[in-house]
Amino acid sequence: MMVKPTRWRVTALSAALIAVIAMSAVAASYAGNAAGPKKGLRLAFFSVGGNNTYLLAGMKGAKDAAAKYGASIKVYDGKFDGGLQLNQVMGAIAQKAFDGIVLEPNNSQQLCSAVKAALKAKLVVGITNVPACTAAYEKPYPGTAIFVGGQGPTAYKQWLTEGFKSSSAGGKFAVLVGPITQGNSVRTKQVLAQVNPRYPGWKQVAFQPTEYQASVALAKTQNILQSHPDLKLLFSNYAGQTPGAISAIKAAGKTGQVKIYDLGGDKTMFKAVREGSVASTAVYLPYEEQYRAVEAVVAQLSKLKSLNGVTVGQFWDLTKDPRLKGLSPFVTKANIAKYTAIGLPEY
Repeated sequence: MMVKPTRWRVTALSAALIAVIAMSAVAASYAGNAAGPKKGLRLAFFSVGGNNTYLLAGMKGAKDAAAKYGASIKVYDGKFDGGLQLNQVMGAIAQKAFDGIVLEPNNSQQLCSAVKAALKAKLVVGITNVPACTAAYEKPYPGTAIFVGGQGPTAYKQWLTEGFKSSSAGGKFAVLVGPITQGNSVRTKQVLAQVNPRYPGWKQVAFQPTEYQASVALAKTQNILQSHPDLKLLFSNYAGQTPGAISAIKAAGKTGQVKIYDLGGDKTMFKAVREGSVASTAVYLPYEEQYRAVEAVVAQLSKLKSLNGVTVGQFWDLTKDPRLKGLSPFVTKANIAKYTAIGLPEY
């Protein structure tokens, strides 16, 4: 005699079946994560340039990360030429020789078509330093694996604000940036337009590109001082160019008069802060910048949600990177010992 299953028995069987399916899915997911990063991935890193210690440190970070995870990587030098970099990326896409790329754009809009083309070609893309297309600084461009940066609006606002607050009397100030169309130069101008009106006592007398070169910064600062001998404040958005400004100010006998607020925090700037020729610098982490991006690209290609704490699809804020051990990126003579104690600067 057959007994019809009761509704309770059917429900219990259904629940048991669902539980088995769920456990199988979890086990499969765990097995995938346990497998770790995929080996033999083919990567490319498109650096914005290669003519200074910051960029060379970034290249090393990308290479070291690729080596750690068993990937090959080809490094391209964009020479701060947006057209050249665009051709480099488009050429690499056409070659179909890579699984994923890390791009440090010369300019957000100039390289936008390359980012879209790479994503359309099913390449995994990580972006560093300068956002892609119209993406906000704190949010990766849709479809990309990560955006890594430490030179966003928040950091720039603090940099400029500290300089303006150095004297309530105000006065004349000048700004030195890299190539005028490079993303960080553009951002400096944008943030300055927001911050300067809050300190009406400060009058901008120059906004000069230096190609991130100390020799150019030297000549530009000399010209500024000749036209404005009463200059009181100088902002420099990259440590590699700042020594030129220091030399010009020293030669003019105005070391005590003109305060320099720098970004970059390299070995030369740490020394300058100790000596008092620079009031403040901000630590940059170029090695981690490219290292974290490679990790995100490797993670996505390996179908992992994260790798070594780096989550796919998120913004990685270098001003809060573990390398800083919880410290602010801004270094002054009063706090510099805390940074040297943790092995900074890194380049």
